[in-house]
Amino acid sequence: MRVVRAVRSAVLLLLLLAGGTRADVRQVTILHLNDLHARLLPDDRGMGGFAHVATAVRREKQSAPDAVVLHAGDLVQGSPVSTIFKGTPVYEVAEGLGLDAHCLGNHEFDYGWAQIARFREASSAPILSANVRGEGGETLVSPAAVLRAGDLDIAVIGALTPRLSRLIKPEQAGPWRALPLVETLGPVVAEMHPKADMVVVLGHLFDDEDLLVLRELEDVDVVVSGHDHGGLDREVVLDGRIVVKLRPYGRELGRLDIWLDTDSGEIVRHEWERIPVRADRYPADAETAELVEAWESKVSERVDVDIARCARNLGRSETQALIERAIRETTGADLAYMNRGGVRDSLSRGTVTARHVWNILPFDNELVEATVRGEDLPSELRRERGVDPGRSYRFVTNDYVAGQWQGLGIDFRPTGSVLRDTFLDWVAARKELP
Repeated sequence: MRVVRAVRSAVLLLLLLAGGTRADVRQVTILHLNDLHARLLPDDRGMGGFAHVATAVRREKQSAPDAVVLHAGDLVQGSPVSTIFKGTPVYEVAEGLGLDAHCLGNHEFDYGWAQIARFREASSAPILSANVRGEGGETLVSPAAVLRAGDLDIAVIGALTPRLSRLIKPEQAGPWRALPLVETLGPVVAEMHPKADMVVVLGHLFDDEDLLVLRELEDVDVVVSGHDHGGLDREVVLDGRIVVKLRPYGRELGRLDIWLDTDSGEIVRHEWERIPVRADRYPADAETAELVEAWESKVSERVDVDIARCARNLGRSETQALIERAIRETTGADLAYMNRGGVRDSLSRGTVTARHVWNILPFDNELVEATVRGEDLPSELRRERGVDPGRSYRFVTNDYVAGQWQGLGIDFRPTGSVLRDTFLDWVAARKELP
């Protein structure tokens, strides 16, 4: 089946290029983003920012009138506006991006699953997920939508990594679970395929899950994905079908041009481009910029405050180590641990503001402590930190990590301190980093 499909696509493309086919080949464009993480403003290098992304999308649509615009999850969580106002303003500002559909990301659950209903109210574009289900099989949001691009119907099916439970606190998901992809998406793909010219899975997935969907669900033509933050340098192609994924924070916009044989349903040609979104290249869209300013003005007095200077650029790992040092020195712990996934940004040389700390630690995680023997800590942590298995440690981490380690039998106790506030106060007191 797959070999036949690949050969047929190659033959169609050769005939198309030779001008000797009567096939009805139509061009359609998918403009896509992922993991915007509420970064409403450009970063320190002038990259991204919702108002500049809005201009980039509008310009690309001018040269691609038959286009759909998709966002592959984690629109929220990553900036003070999102944290303080629980994500809803980000969906309001995102209306200026011209999005046609979102999918759920794991961070859409960060303010509790009930908040997703407010996101849906704030968004004119549907939020999709076919495999987030309740105990009775009911879906939290719509599984799929059919979008119109020119005279083509594009079926878009939402998907979220089944590893969701490892990425959020248990109470944030409530009764909802992300079920296995192939078993759950398969029936939805079978239902949508006859209704559309092309089937797209819009997923917030790990790289191996992108490939699983493409390999096992042959009627899926394209996977537009997010989550890993590493993105792809080049698209992945399997039997003429395609996976694309970008780096985060709106620093780039993806453009996937597809030439589709509507008679056979085969993709006969495609081109993918990752477009850098630089503020100097894409001036701010005025309407979106006004809305960004309105929300940012509500937090600016609190976060746009100089608190220290950083002597050099610190990468994500060095920032992680700095946070652990701050925890140890503030709490008097023998050993501190900060999960790397909770460190959402790095520090650049120069002035450090409170906003930098909020961007690094957007979560409202609390510090917890325990008295623990080294042998009871995870083996990877013991190796990395040179932990003595026979020694007892006063150990401090955050409540997200404690939740993930429930099976270890460690008795964590709350300290009453918020991790971000602890690090913020420590940085401000030091004045100079690192």
